[in-house]
Amino acid sequence: MTVRITVINTLNNSSIKMELEPYESVADIIDTAADYWGKDAGAYVLRKGSKLLNKGQSIDEINLREDDVIEMIPDPEGGS
Repeated sequence: MTVRITVINTLNNSSIKMELEPYESVADIIDTAADYWGKDAGAYVLRKGSKLLNKGQSIDEINLREDDVIEMIPDPEGGS
């Protein structure tokens, strides 16, 4: 079942809407969003509320739901 979410780029406060399948990973979201904004995917992580999302987990595993909003932020540990 497809899930529609919004990803907000905290650097410029812009956003994109994405449709995801349950098997897609957090890394897939980062790759797509980084490509859209012309950024280096390795330098970013996703945050939902106060929780950083694990890049290896699937959409299903992190319990993303329809209309969730997540943020793409610079990696606080200094991504590549």
